[in-house]
Amino acid sequence: MAVVALMLAEAGCMKKMQTVSPIVGHWGCEQYVSCRTDSLGVERWDTLRFEAVAGGEYELFFNTDGTGLLKLNNSPAFIKEFSCNYVYDSVAQIIAIESSSWLFALYGSLFLEENHAEFGVESMTDTTFVASWTNKLSEPRPFFERFFIKRID
Repeated sequence: MAVVALMLAEAGCMKKMQTVSPIVGHWGCEQYVSCRTDSLGVERWDTLRFEAVAGGEYELFFNTDGTGLLKLNNSPAFIKEFSCNYVYDSVAQIIAIESSSWLFALYGSLFLEENHAEFGVESMTDTTFVASWTNKLSEPRPFFERFFIKRID
């Protein structure tokens, strides 16, 4: 955790530094899987499929300078674009992302201690990757999410 925090601090301070990473580029989500546990302890699994295209449901942009952008094109959310800083750790297979704007959209205020998310990379090729995490940001009860991502560019 401390290594990822240090990497994010470096990404935020050295935005002019160019990085070569397999996640740099324009991506779209083609499938989303979630598992929420209700108050009785029953798990509910949901799967949503999307077309991973420019202007599609969800787009991700990872730039060479450690910045990025998440677009929720068809979401009813007030804010549909979230800028962020990211670090991809190829050894630990983690994408660490920091963004204060998603917290504002979700909660209407900034909680600086909760602007950090880590996604475990389950698989990666030149054109696809699968990442998952436990979402502790958007709802009172944490829940599992998995994203099947496809390169657009």
